[in-house]
Amino acid sequence: LLRSVFLSKFLNPVLFTGSNMSEENNKDYEFVTETIKKKPLNKKRLAVNTIKSIGMGIVAGLTACVIFAIFAPIIYEKINPEKFDLVSIPEDESSVNTSEVEPDEETNLTQEEKVNSEIVKDDGGVEGEIPETNEIEEEISEPDKNNTEVKEQTETDNTENKENTDETGTDNTKTLIIQKEEITLSDYKKLYRDLSDVANVAKRSLTKVRGVTESTDWFNNPYETGDVSSGLIVADNGKELLIITNANDLDTSKEIEVTFCDGKTNKGKVKKADKSTGLVVVAVELEDIEESTKDAYATAKLGNSTIPTLNGTPIIALGAPLGIEDSMAVGTVTSNTRVIEYADSNIRYITTDIYGSVEGSGVLIDLDGNVLGIIFQGGTKQDTKNLIHAYSISDIKQKIEKLSNGQDVAYLGIIGTDVTKSAMEELEVPEGAYVKQVVVDSPAMNGGIQNGDVIVKLGTTDIRSFNDYRVAMSKCQPGDTAMVTVKRLGKDGYVEFSYEIYLEALK
Repeated sequence: LLRSVFLSKFLNPVLFTGSNMSEENNKDYEFVTETIKKKPLNKKRLAVNTIKSIGMGIVAGLTACVIFAIFAPIIYEKINPEKFDLVSIPEDESSVNTSEVEPDEETNLTQEEKVNSEIVKDDGGVEGEIPETNEIEEEISEPDKNNTEVKEQTETDNTENKENTDETGTDNTKTLIIQKEEITLSDYKKLYRDLSDVANVAKRSLTKVRGVTESTDWFNNPYETGDVSSGLIVADNGKELLIITNANDLDTSKEIEVTFCDGKTNKGKVKKADKSTGLVVVAVELEDIEESTKDAYATAKLGNSTIPTLNGTPIIALGAPLGIEDSMAVGTVTSNTRVIEYADSNIRYITTDIYGSVEGSGVLIDLDGNVLGIIFQGGTKQDTKNLIHAYSISDIKQKIEKLSNGQDVAYLGIIGTDVTKSAMEELEVPEGAYVKQVVVDSPAMNGGIQNGDVIVKLGTTDIRSFNDYRVAMSKCQPGDTAMVTVKRLGKDGYVEFSYEIYLEALK
């Protein structure tokens, strides 16, 4: 303790100056006193720190802006999803079977006979009837020396016209006049001009769709490539113009360019793609399209490709059927009953006698400008691969509607066909959709459906054909739980089973 006091007194004499030490003694120990001075201001360091703080603030602000720009639209879309008008593709109108035309009550003639015959009125001004026993002889004269157009009229000769007496007692007869014209080169020119006019109107609904991708050459130099395919304007939802095309690699493209009939180009994006068929719907923002382009293009008219009289009818291929952009070819339909089997869907395709390119694209239209098919590659025999063929538009209308609305396609996972009449009569197979194959690891397989089953009901919808099944599936949504009723062959015949199956999205 004494030592501590001594040291404290020696080292800090100021503490004792009031009692034990005089001011003179304090001067002897000034070497232990301390004076605290303020640190001088380093202006250079202050400037550096200020600049650092400002830079960090700018970086933080830019980062916040980038994050906001990225996530704000996503959050806003989740909170306030953008409303689009749902696209609705009208179904086919019921086709008229010409073999079952109702006879006309007044003349007892079918509509076809009335179209093919020209009825003229006699002086009495009332139409009569052509007697069934009336024979008409046609005299055809040789063309004159100047090879001018020859027109002849033939009159009924040595015939007895049936007399019709109306209530007033007026006798009326009807004369059939047949007129023959020689076809000249000018007629051929007019025919092809008319075909060209139909094509030019339909071309307004066609576009060129180019998907741009990045690649590198052997020297690792980057460059861009892009394949062009034809697109068809099918609808708009009030916000976007929707274009269907057959190019299933667009979803991997860096960007998509859509060129309209007036040559103007806009950026597009993939709305939805179907991997099985290769069909893709590309959307272009309506607000980005110039008014002149809106006046130039037109929405396509989708026709009916299921009419029984389609075979043998003239048809026009537009787009790039020959592998050349903006090309055109004319031919006839050779069949519309061939089928390509996909999971949960059989799609018929139209074959033609038009020789084209295996890389062709575009559409088939009839002489009224209605679209009957979308040209695709593959799916045909090796010896006919160069003949133009197209998906039957009637079979893909529901698919186009779903893709245009950005909806996933419900997936059950069966490959099937119709039950034929002979199978129903001879083998007693029930009417419905026959399951030829169940896709591995599909909801159908996991749910209990087996090869050889016959689907007779989907939900509350009765299934009498595979087309009924396809239509019923098109109305389902991924995530639905469907009650599938099947009939399965057992020892005592067909037994009915029902399965609850969770439908997935087609990938």
